[in-house]
Amino acid sequence: MRMNAVIAQSGGPTAVINNSIRGVIETLNKSERIDKIYGARMGIIGVLKEELYDITAQNPQQIKLLSRTPSAGVMGSCRYKIKSEEDMERILEVFKKHNIGYFFYCGGNDSMDTANKVSRFAKEKGMDIISIGIVKTIDNDVGGNLQDNGTFAVCDHNPGYGSAARYTATNILEADQENKASYTTDPVLVISSMGRKIGFITASARLADPERKMPLLILLPEAFNKNRPENNLEFITERVNEKIDEFGRCVVAISEGLEIGDLDILYDNFGHAQFGASGKSVEQVLINYLNGLDRKDSKGYSASRLKCKGIARCEKPGTKQRREFATISQTDLKEAYEVGKYAAKIALKGESGYMSTIIRQPGSIYKVHYDKIELETVANAERKFPERWIAANKIDVTDEFINWAMPLIGGGLPEFARFEEIFAEKKCADYTPVAYR
Repeated sequence: MRMNAVIAQSGGPTAVINNSIRGVIETLNKSERIDKIYGARMGIIGVLKEELYDITAQNPQQIKLLSRTPSAGVMGSCRYKIKSEEDMERILEVFKKHNIGYFFYCGGNDSMDTANKVSRFAKEKGMDIISIGIVKTIDNDVGGNLQDNGTFAVCDHNPGYGSAARYTATNILEADQENKASYTTDPVLVISSMGRKIGFITASARLADPERKMPLLILLPEAFNKNRPENNLEFITERVNEKIDEFGRCVVAISEGLEIGDLDILYDNFGHAQFGASGKSVEQVLINYLNGLDRKDSKGYSASRLKCKGIARCEKPGTKQRREFATISQTDLKEAYEVGKYAAKIALKGESGYMSTIIRQPGSIYKVHYDKIELETVANAERKFPERWIAANKIDVTDEFINWAMPLIGGGLPEFARFEEIFAEKKCADYTPVAYR
């Protein structure tokens, strides 16, 4: 008997998420076991509200365009945690009425928890529903720990991370040019990255400068989370001033969840910090401290903590980090499709309760294959940035991280012009501008 399938998305979207959905759709379309394919509007909420797009009825050209469409606006996403049996009963009711035999949920560890709950509850109720997870997250936190062979257990990396890493590295390259152009007035530029309490995206700033020629600090939450916030601010300020002594300027890549004080944080339905909606942000707190706003006098003058004239500025890339298509990683785009395709293959074999995953082969030549892992293993589990990839000075990452991450961004980064410091011979006496005296 031919059955129908439902595909849904959950959590923060990525630049390549739709290509995973395309991989599922195109694989299912080739199977004689599938009748109709539906897409749940706004994730599992769409199932609960019985709002199902008929994907089978869509123009085939629109399915192809999924490969070039970033974010999750086509079907929508959500952050809804299944907490009650009533919701589970409703999901099965909708599935039964629409002859659903296959459920695919694309997302992070919380999404895998939902897919796992659907799988287990359907079995308890005697319903033959195959529930499969499709890994997705820019944070790269779905999977196991770093192994001795230099790859990660369970899932080496998550579709979406490679493009976010490429965006971050490109942004740092551009930011360095900005900082070089304006450092006489704005010597410090602080740029934050998403990732809650995990530093993979911020770490990718180093891919912009693997030879460490920039005055770049990389501040990961894993390097600072055991210290008091005020101590972290003092430590960072010292490191910024060291770069100023050496280069006259500094670019700071900072994780949004780094502990540097109370950010007045809001939390989502899963209990996760929503740093994008917090009352204060890490980049703003840091530049306020560097600029000495806490020491401002009644006339509005502050006592800067910088060892030079000028101010620290900040930049918050926001959701561009996860949706930017102009800087997409072609490696990431391809792997996202293959992960979706493999998820469909698992389902069509009649296997339920699994997530499709990426396994990297050890060695210097980048090569991956696709496999499955039980949803129970990845549901609600979060890995951390490996301690051995954090530099001893706490403001950088190691070459081992660079070697692991570089293949994921899909090729070389932009190359910018660089003038050698060849100056005309001076013919006048030395002069110090009046404001610098």
